[in-house]
Amino acid sequence: MEMMVVMPDTIPEAIMFVLDASRSMFRSDYSPNRLGACEIGIVEFVQTRFLSDQENAGSSAFGLVVVRSKSEKIFDFTDGAEVPEFSEFLGNLACGGKSSLGEGLGHAIKILIEDIRTNGARVPLIILFSDGNNTPSKIEPLKMAALANQLGIKIHTVHLGDIQPTNLLKQIAEKTNGQYQHAKNTEAIIRFIQNLAQNNFLPPGSSVKKNKSRIPQPILKKIAAPLLTEAEMTKGSEDQKNLIARLRGTKSYEKCSICFQSNDPISKTEFNISGAYCPNCGTPMHYSCASLWAKNQNKEGDGTIFRCVHCLYLLKIPASIKTAVQMHQNLKQEMRSENSQKLAKTVNVSVELARDLGEEATYSACPVCSAIFEEDDRVIKCGNRTCNAIYHEKCFEKLPDHQCKVCGIKMVKMF
Repeated sequence: MEMMVVMPDTIPEAIMFVLDASRSMFRSDYSPNRLGACEIGIVEFVQTRFLSDQENAGSSAFGLVVVRSKSEKIFDFTDGAEVPEFSEFLGNLACGGKSSLGEGLGHAIKILIEDIRTNGARVPLIILFSDGNNTPSKIEPLKMAALANQLGIKIHTVHLGDIQPTNLLKQIAEKTNGQYQHAKNTEAIIRFIQNLAQNNFLPPGSSVKKNKSRIPQPILKKIAAPLLTEAEMTKGSEDQKNLIARLRGTKSYEKCSICFQSNDPISKTEFNISGAYCPNCGTPMHYSCASLWAKNQNKEGDGTIFRCVHCLYLLKIPASIKTAVQMHQNLKQEMRSENSQKLAKTVNVSVELARDLGEEATYSACPVCSAIFEEDDRVIKCGNRTCNAIYHEKCFEKLPDHQCKVCGIKMVKMF
């Protein structure tokens, strides 16, 4: 009997490499030099991770930011087919300029924020390669590390060369709960990188959702993009202008993709007043429908953050919209409750002759027609003891839902 081997699941990650390519990284105390040793480490990580992903159905993605005189985005994000191109670029990379690690980290975080908006399934991660010789700039590395920590982004740091008294790279790693490695040679870099590359396996019985870092709601609100009106789309980026231009003239141009109606289901106003568009794909939706959709997507959320119904882009709506929708729902609930109470308050009534009610009928008039009763009139008396209104049988049939005009109770005619 063959034994089935169950492979552990892997955590899908969005990994940004931040590579210090300043002049000091040209030193040859590593083989072939500091920059070359980092390039070997990055290629080793990418190849190991893609091999692991193919065996375990993972979905890692990689990006690269190079820090020289200024930070440069080189890749955003690669897949398996681009690994040779990724490796070739690294082999041709040259050193130059000063290193501003804060700018490099800020650039990487910006790219990861966009990935969080477009793909919430991947866990964001940064791996920083540097000798720690940071050139002071307006963007401080430790402030970027604090921001990364708020976003749930770990920063692993690989330190080459001598350790400075402040040990900036170790502080960055510790501030984000990442790993710090002072690698004394190229082989040490490779060993550390191989361990990192194989460190995305889930413990048995767990899931990505349980292990994934949860980004706090206040931070998500800052990351999420607002819905845009038609006027805002036409003033936005070229992509947004093209989106709205393509939408015009289509049947779904002003029809909500959630309720499939043109008019808002709550305010009854037309779409050009109550609707907006996803800035990423142009999907139209009412603000109120988006608020309800947000609440249904995340029961624990506050109803202002959600993912687009079409492209899953991370979006937000104003808190005032959420409040208005909530007030409308509360009012509807109160009305339902009142109606339920009225329905619950019912009494049975029967047809009688006015003479059988004696003076009670003789000295009263029908609340519907205001006529006094004759002895032979067929009448119905309200069953509410505190009311005792009397109706002609024909007038009783005219009452909406057989509800007493005097006390409001519902009367059920017994035969």
